Amino acid sequence: MSVQDTVGNRGGANAKGMPSSPGKTNATDFVPQPGSNFVVTPAIQELTDRALAYLAIGYAVHLSGPAGTGKTTLALHIASQLGRRCTLLHGDDELKGSDMIGRDTGYRRQSVRDNYVSSILKTEETISVMWSSNRLTTACEQGHTLIYDEFTRSPATANNAFLSVLEEGILNIPSSGQEKGYIKVHPDFRAIFTSNPEEYVGVHKTPDALLDRMITLEVAHQDRETELSIVLAKSKRAEADAAVIVDIIRSLRERLGGSSGPTIRAAIAIASIVDHRSCQVHSEDPVFVATCIDVLYFNAMRQTNSDITRKDIEEIVRKVTARSKSTRPTVPSTYGVSAAATNAKKPVTDEKSENVSMRMESQLDRVQSGIDRAAGREAGSSADFALAQKDAVTKRVEERISDKAKSADETSDSITQSVAVNRSLPRPPSFDVPLARMSSGVAGA
Repeated sequence: MSVQDTVGNRGGANAKGMPSSPGKTNATDFVPQPGSNFVVTPAIQELTDRALAYLAIGYAVHLSGPAGTGKTTLALHIASQLGRRCTLLHGDDELKGSDMIGRDTGYRRQSVRDNYVSSILKTEETISVMWSSNRLTTACEQGHTLIYDEFTRSPATANNAFLSVLEEGILNIPSSGQEKGYIKVHPDFRAIFTSNPEEYVGVHKTPDALLDRMITLEVAHQDRETELSIVLAKSKRAEADAAVIVDIIRSLRERLGGSSGPTIRAAIAIASIVDHRSCQVHSEDPVFVATCIDVLYFNAMRQTNSDITRKDIEEIVRKVTARSKSTRPTVPSTYGVSAAATNAKKPVTDEKSENVSMRMESQLDRVQSGIDRAAGREAGSSADFALAQKDAVTKRVEERISDKAKSADETSDSITQSVAVNRSLPRPPSFDVPLARMSSGVAGA
């Protein structure tokens, strides 16, 4: 007796790379781990707790919201809290039900020949259909957490299989080779769906019967605290710089109506480019302004009926950076000048000039006092000579006071020279008289 197996392949091998045996796993199954840079703020934690509560009692969770609000990341984070293996599906307009459930991939024929008696030949043939399970079937059998990302991009007919899965806990198997024609869904099976609004291009309308079998959580644009935390986690920017970038995004979003406009992805992109180009987060830095326009303008123009221009975005950047004093740089990077060099070139302030003037006037008063005493004791040409010398000193001092644009070093030199001039002035004639006479004159005064 001999046995011969023949395998026929109808349509080739499993196109989705799924196992033909329920006991095997595949590359699309994984155990999600909490990300080290995942930002958990009170708003994110509150949404996660709600989703976990619904999943715990067996309901499917549907995260719906605009693109860029972190729905897929949040779904993976929620799945990681369950601690089970995950199966990931992506919506596709060409997706069919068989792409999720499975299909007959061929047949198996078994022949048995009995030639025990040489004159009698007995042959038996058995043909069985080969079934290959795809992702949904594997997840239902093994109790995985299914994450169906953007499921509304798949036709409604492709998603009909979820009606019985989410309600009765049964998955129908469209195969003639299966004995039962269905499988019982594992009690640990859970499903998380994500979707974009129906007005998005390529999005199909979801049947009400399917939406009625899941709990929908709206995922809108994050609050400012969450967006700021995400930018800080995804870039090397300081908190003040990240706050300016987030405020620019939120200001433009408000300009476009609030629900539309740039998402947190735009803020992360600007922060990453700023890190790479080492520019300042300020409206005086042309590199930063050009980066904001490049990242924001085209998408903003498409998402609004108003004629928003590049100048409008530049004005938003200017206003936001003007409100944040902490982000104003000492010296913009594009200037290429160090702060020390700039400070060295600063002109003498008016306060310093006034101090110099006061010191010079004090010296002038002392000269005047000496001349007055000399004039009171001497007469004629001696007093005239002293007054002439006083006028010369006054003229020199006034010339130095008027030049306020001199540097600090030049001002210091002027003071030194002025003192030297005062010391070198000729003494009044009364100082040349005998010491006894000068002493008596001073005492009399």
